[in-house]
Amino acid sequence: MLVRAILFCVGLCVCTSKSLQCNMSRASAYQLSITSRRNESGIWVAQVSLDHGPSDEYDGIWHVDVDHTTTKCERSETVHLVATVTAPLMKPSPNYEYLPELGYYKFHPITVDWSVARETCMKEGAYLMVLNSEKEFQAIKKIWDRQPKLTTDWRNDFIHVGLTDHETEGQFYSIFGEHVNSTGYAKWKAGEPNSGNTANCAGVQRSGDFYDSNCSNKLGFFCKQQLQ
Repeated sequence: MLVRAILFCVGLCVCTSKSLQCNMSRASAYQLSITSRRNESGIWVAQVSLDHGPSDEYDGIWHVDVDHTTTKCERSETVHLVATVTAPLMKPSPNYEYLPELGYYKFHPITVDWSVARETCMKEGAYLMVLNSEKEFQAIKKIWDRQPKLTTDWRNDFIHVGLTDHETEGQFYSIFGEHVNSTGYAKWKAGEPNSGNTANCAGVQRSGDFYDSNCSNKLGFFCKQQLQ
């Protein structure tokens, strides 16, 4: 789901805008703009405009909520408007598999580093998988086990997941800023993470255990698009 909020003011102040988080959208999926003008009566008018891609790219409808507050100061008055636009999920790219109650998943049968894996998922309107439950791991493992071997060494038994400790060494967070202990799945192998600042990304083994991993390790990966 995509959410962008716009804050602007109308009155004696100059209109400004502030964009908040925009999560995992395909390029040029939508464009949001704010314009302001003074009408013939001298009243300032601000307008929010949203342009988005074809409706058949989305699975659902768009929602727009507008709220406002008024602040008075002596002889002046300022109106603060907050417009929140919530976009529906984009329809999965080709070759995504639907897992009931979990989402859409695609295994990429290539070995790339962590950053390339994350970027690949983003380009598909998805994200590098973050595990949220044992049920989810067991479901994706069935897909994983169907795939041919990508390598002939240890890397065949590991895939990238959307966790890093780039911000604080030893404290792994998801790509959404959520601590791994709050994701619903934090199954570390005994003694892990243990590689210090040489391994700032995470991988999961076929056993279901997390390991800290060098971000340059070339592994396979899953992209996920969540249910709405």
